Amino acid sequence: MITMICGAPSSGKSTLTKEYVNRGFISLNRDTEGGTIVGLLPKMESLLTDNKDIVLDNLFPTVEVRAPFIEMAKKFNVDIECVLMGTSIEDSQFNAVQRMINLAGKFLSPEEIKSNKHPNIFPPVVLFRYKKEFEKPKLEEGFSKLIVVPFVRKIDPLFVNKALILDYDGCLRECVGGNGKYPVKEDQIKILPNRKEVIKRFNEMGYLLLGISNQSGVAKKDLTYKECDQLFKHTNKLLGFNIDYRFCPHAPAPPNCYCRKPQVGLFVSLMNEYKLDPKKCIFVGDSTSDKTLSTRCGMKYYDQAEFFK
Repeated sequence: MITMICGAPSSGKSTLTKEYVNRGFISLNRDTEGGTIVGLLPKMESLLTDNKDIVLDNLFPTVEVRAPFIEMAKKFNVDIECVLMGTSIEDSQFNAVQRMINLAGKFLSPEEIKSNKHPNIFPPVVLFRYKKEFEKPKLEEGFSKLIVVPFVRKIDPLFVNKALILDYDGCLRECVGGNGKYPVKEDQIKILPNRKEVIKRFNEMGYLLLGISNQSGVAKKDLTYKECDQLFKHTNKLLGFNIDYRFCPHAPAPPNCYCRKPQVGLFVSLMNEYKLDPKKCIFVGDSTSDKTLSTRCGMKYYDQAEFFK
């Protein structure tokens, strides 16, 4: 028997493969064996000659990549089933960041990801490339069976804390003067109405106060990383709350980081640090990317106009 597990990077293939191995299957994986995907075929042939059950654990994104393995199964008159991970690219991204933090001990910058040689630490472009190339498997390719495994996110049972997570520009503060989008000087920061009162109420209810913001002005060289950081500190001072914030300093394109909203990196980093349960968290923002981030992470979302009304 041959089982081919298909799916995006960080979609849960390795976890499922372990279940097959525990049942006596021999795992074939390019990350383990080295070389190219077609380089697995000689070992597959040897295992089939010995009447071994095989689980193939790789991306297998296209008909062309899957075809030689199906042909090998036909040659030995052995059934080959396809198990497709039903994990979305967005959920795979969440998993990739979670695994990165577990492996590296921290959330990595694009430069740190690039220099890291672990096969399970990769830039977001890997997921986007898979999504572009992917051709959904069909029985007509020669599979004896096609199974789709739905994705269910499992949160560590120790992650029980709740947080109020806030965007900054257009949500907590507005920029007076300058480009009108984001401040580059302290005197350009104006706290929007009713912010202090509402934040105080949630703080008293036991919510951790956290912040996530995109700050592409750093990439544009409108201000330095240090200056941007100082403006967040000044905003907190004006609010009267020590909000623990994270911000993305990278340009909108090309997408080379996991931290720019709506990508989930900064939330996953905060989730691990503060042991957050996403279902208990509230995200308040003012844009589509804020709402998308909340949906991907499983948080409740409010537009700032409604939340601070």
